[in-house]
Amino acid sequence: MRPGSLADRTRQPTANQGGVRVPIERPDTASLVRQRLLANADDVDALFVLAALRVQDGYLEEGLTILDRVLRLDPRYPGAWRFKAKLHRMQGATSAEQSARKRAEDTER
Repeated sequence: MRPGSLADRTRQPTANQGGVRVPIERPDTASLVRQRLLANADDVDALFVLAALRVQDGYLEEGLTILDRVLRLDPRYPGAWRFKAKLHRMQGATSAEQSARKRAEDTER
């Protein structure tokens, strides 16, 4: 297996303790986001991930609310307008989807 391959990146990291390989526990994404937001409540990267996590957990409205905050803090945040368009499409809000998609296109120019 060559370094950097998918299998290499997804393998559980280990440490050598007394000649025995033991797994290293990684904090989960939600914990990392929580830590980042405790340090800085306006961390747009952490907020964007939090929005995605909330949507993944089935809380679409909450995800949209958080995403709106990301866009207030940084209207040019990469991918945010496209993500917002997708969430509106999931809601069946065609007009809002088209508006967000247009904003994404304008922002990406």
